[in-house]
Amino acid sequence: MRRAPNLTLRREDGRVVAESVVVADSTLRRLRGLLGKRDLPSGHGVLLRPAWSIHTAFMRFPIDVVFLDADQVVVKIVPSLPAFKTASCRGAREVVELRSGECDRRGLSLGDRVAWAARASAEEIPLGIEPVESGLGERRGSVVLASRDQRYVKLVKFLLDGKGIDVVASVPPSGAADAAGGEAADVVVIDAGDTVSEGLRLAHVTRVRRPEATVVLVGESPAENGPTGTRIYEKWDETDGVVAAVEDALTRKAV
Repeated sequence: MRRAPNLTLRREDGRVVAESVVVADSTLRRLRGLLGKRDLPSGHGVLLRPAWSIHTAFMRFPIDVVFLDADQVVVKIVPSLPAFKTASCRGAREVVELRSGECDRRGLSLGDRVAWAARASAEEIPLGIEPVESGLGERRGSVVLASRDQRYVKLVKFLLDGKGIDVVASVPPSGAADAAGGEAADVVVIDAGDTVSEGLRLAHVTRVRRPEATVVLVGESPAENGPTGTRIYEKWDETDGVVAAVEDALTRKAV
């Protein structure tokens, strides 16, 4: 099993809610959750994805439970849920489990919009310092995001916008080449999912269609499936690497 991604959860204004959140995005990880743990440190949590209900059977401590909808808006908070209880929220897409009382301590409220960031990237931003707001300062380049995963699109778009980089289109992977040509993109990020061979094919077609653009390829298990000599970033664990690759490509193009 691949290593579970570790993300940072912060409010849309940039303030951190949890510095280290492990993503439980498989059936086994969702079933395991926090079972067997004696405590959940402040700043740590678990993200159940996809999920709209949880149980705390056999857990040893209470937790705050946060339900998020498809737009990453907090639609329900259950504070200090004790062991052997259930909680659910119709319409939720993700559930975040935090230390009991953490929502109050970190100022997370119903209706807040949140954003996920790769942990390494988030740690570069000191607490209390807001990221660059969209539209402020000189924009550095244009990017097309080709992915069917809207959560991934939102995350990468959020990080790039904070660097002053415009996402001019988000399309399915099959539309990467057409979008790159039509939008005259500087960089195209293609999410190959778990089919690296198809991602490589789409990258080749995109380069033929728009040779001026740099193609950045991501996948679910690149270490296992990527061919020698081709850099394929791990979709969730290396989000900071994807952003750095985009920045590097734009810097080289500007020289």
